[in-house]
Amino acid sequence: MNLRNFDLNLLVVVDVVLAELSITRAAQRLNLTQPAVSQAMARARDVFDDELLVREGSSMRLTPLARRLAPELRDFCAAAERLLSRPTFDPSTAEMNFSVLANDLTELLIIPQLVAAVDRTAPGCRLVVRTPQPHLMDETIDLAIIGAPVPKGPFLSRDLYEEHFVVIARPGHPAMREDISAEDYAGMQHALVSPTGQGVTGPVDGALKQLGLTRRIGLSVTRFTTLPSIVSSTDLIAAIPSRFAERPEVHSLCKVWSLPFESPRFTMKLVWHRSHDADPAHVWLRGLL
Repeated sequence: MNLRNFDLNLLVVVDVVLAELSITRAAQRLNLTQPAVSQAMARARDVFDDELLVREGSSMRLTPLARRLAPELRDFCAAAERLLSRPTFDPSTAEMNFSVLANDLTELLIIPQLVAAVDRTAPGCRLVVRTPQPHLMDETIDLAIIGAPVPKGPFLSRDLYEEHFVVIARPGHPAMREDISAEDYAGMQHALVSPTGQGVTGPVDGALKQLGLTRRIGLSVTRFTTLPSIVSSTDLIAAIPSRFAERPEVHSLCKVWSLPFESPRFTMKLVWHRSHDADPAHVWLRGLL
């Protein structure tokens, strides 16, 4: 038999009739008329070439074939209902891993609060944080938290907050003062963060280029969180996001200045693959963030 040409609703009717041992009660459960259920059972008898249900005195009895079919039909219909029902997510009982792409600054500023929220509401779930890399951004990643443009492809995003840059340098730096010019700033030795370890320019360089200036990069590192220690013991200066500059571990090592020109701004975003958009667990995780 070709399943594509078979009315699967017929199996639903047979399942209920075999369970109820009554056309009348089956019709009530199915919200159908008795003639409709009787007609369905007539078709079922032709399909299975068996009476399925026979009268014995004042009651009905299953045939041997019907007794074998009944549990299989029950499992089949239950599986079909699960397949067609909208999935749900109960964080209090869920046990699953969520993969998140985040750089070291996001790990410091956002991940601790997220871990606390997950632990409080979904104790059986776990976060797996990985360093952002362009080739890692696919449907296997639940969320990416990035300040870069949204990658091309089937991705969706939501803005978290806007950021700008400030400057850190060691206390007593011989060239740093409140009234430095953009030219003075560009002429110093700079430390730059390149998360992939391959870049030697950043958003600040774009702002300087509009002023006809370039800066000297004396050091490129892959992590923001190492900069305060490096800067505090050298004459390097570094442009860092303002929220990081507010951290006690930065203030304990460095002084903070505003840039001597308008800081480039960027938006931190949540990014996810379109295939996750309607998933209840994913919607819950995005809601926490």
